[in-house]
Amino acid sequence: MIKTFFSNITDTVNMLFLIYSIGIVVIYTCMSVISIYYLYFYKKKNSNINYDIILSSGTAAPSVSVIASAYNESATIVPCVHSLLNLRYPNYDVIVVNDGSKDDTLEKVKEEFQLEKQDYIVNYKIKTKMVRGVYRSRNEIYRNLIVVDKENGGKADAMNCGINISYKFFIVCVDVDSILERNALLKLVKAIVEEKDNKVLAVGASVHIANGCKFENGELKEHLVPKRYFTCMQIIEYLRAFLIGRISLGQTKSLLLISGALGIFRKEAVLQVGGYLVSTIGEDMELVTRMQEYHRKKKTPHLMLYIPDPLLWTEVPGSVKVLGRQRTRWTRGLIDTLKLHKKLLFNPKYGSVGLIGYPYFFFFEWMAAFIEVIGYLYFIILVILGATVWNTFFLLFVFMYLFGTTFSFLAIYINEKTFHVYDRTKDVIRLILYSMFEAFIYHPCIVFWAIKGNYLHLRGIKNWGVMTRNGFGR
Repeated sequence: MIKTFFSNITDTVNMLFLIYSIGIVVIYTCMSVISIYYLYFYKKKNSNINYDIILSSGTAAPSVSVIASAYNESATIVPCVHSLLNLRYPNYDVIVVNDGSKDDTLEKVKEEFQLEKQDYIVNYKIKTKMVRGVYRSRNEIYRNLIVVDKENGGKADAMNCGINISYKFFIVCVDVDSILERNALLKLVKAIVEEKDNKVLAVGASVHIANGCKFENGELKEHLVPKRYFTCMQIIEYLRAFLIGRISLGQTKSLLLISGALGIFRKEAVLQVGGYLVSTIGEDMELVTRMQEYHRKKKTPHLMLYIPDPLLWTEVPGSVKVLGRQRTRWTRGLIDTLKLHKKLLFNPKYGSVGLIGYPYFFFFEWMAAFIEVIGYLYFIILVILGATVWNTFFLLFVFMYLFGTTFSFLAIYINEKTFHVYDRTKDVIRLILYSMFEAFIYHPCIVFWAIKGNYLHLRGIKNWGVMTRNGFGR
């Protein structure tokens, strides 16, 4: 009787794991096919685009405010601002919000760009911490730079402050640990103006990793792959996320995340939903999800687009300790968003967002770590009880390893075939070789940090944690 019961339980659990594994294979295979199909036509369509047409349109081009929040960003703030001021676009300004930095971030910017305090009436359309001062440059070269000094309130509060200061039609949200490609605004705006019925609320783009690359005066000079294993693995992770994940979600109109490092938004649409939510540390995903929910509920036509061009290069954590802090924070932000918008799950009222986007993040982003850990514990129990079918185990293990590794190879191939980011053959070989060890080194760490993020969320931990920057070119 007991043996039969145990056998039934084992069969049921095995079937559930098998269904989930098949689900992973089917979902990621479909995403890959959608991405490859889209990239083929995207490359063909945009191979001979003349962006100077937008550039020469002057004030006819949609106005844009580039907003960058800074908190203790002394190592990267100056080259980042130079990068933003060097963008090729006819009608934009740069708003840097110093969110009460405790280091010399503000002093460095004031000295480098010859800033002086000016009288400025702030319209608090969105409630934020108090503004202590607004600065403009004495130098006409930097006439489109605005620097805001405010009390510390977190990144979401700083971005809301920048929105209050802005008087442009679109806002572009960027991180100050990043360098933008000079045509970034042209390519983002092109994606908007191509949709002639003005339904586009936001556009995201690919983010690449700056660690190891060479920069000069805020401009990327040479694309290089860093030698450190954990930094290199983040490149592979980003390639999978942006060139496969985001593309497929964008094409199925179920995009719930535009990276906080780079995204353009229709300012009116952001104000309509109340700006960034300051009570969550996943403010970028939460804002996009809230905008999707709002417009789906009202049944107003809208588009959230994603373009695959590598428009921004960002510094990622260089140490395992800082990387762990970042990933636990990402997990807590994901949980916040899923909890706040749980009504979307499998709700046909919200279309593809409720039937594809939300379930994907729920089952394959949040639940994946739990299911994997349960699988490890279940396997250990079977080994102890002598109930393991080793042939089946090894077959499944080899299949999933090869599938995961092939998925990484595909992302690397797509990146080189479509954009040819890395010129050196040895850089591409390093990416391929490192990805072969992901299942044994990098992936277990990611799972551990995801579980830790859930634990910290249960404890109510809301802080970001210290994110140490090394600076570009180091």
